[in-house]
Amino acid sequence: MAKSRIEELAEQYRKDNLIKNTYQKDESKQYNGTHPNATSDGDSKGKGTGRFLDTYNGGSDVDINGNPSDPGSGRIKNIAKNQYNSDNPYTTPDVEGNDQFTVK
Repeated sequence: MAKSRIEELAEQYRKDNLIKNTYQKDESKQYNGTHPNATSDGDSKGKGTGRFLDTYNGGSDVDINGNPSDPGSGRIKNIAKNQYNSDNPYTTPDVEGNDQFTVK
């Protein structure tokens, strides 16, 4: 079946745009959990560590140390001012029979 003009144009635009794609089918350029733009290696692009389910150690420099133009931002400074910590853990309230909240 013959292609319509719009299908021909769509195929051409798709080819033109795929060439610009940073992450190609070539295995060395594929985006995955260990790609330099995915890992937290000091730049602002990556957030992960490349290790399965590692959510604690990831983040960019700005995520961890904060934005220089936004004082008090970043994981380290936020943890320091967090009211909940190992000495004062966050707990969920428990409802007693008379609809009064008590902390477990």
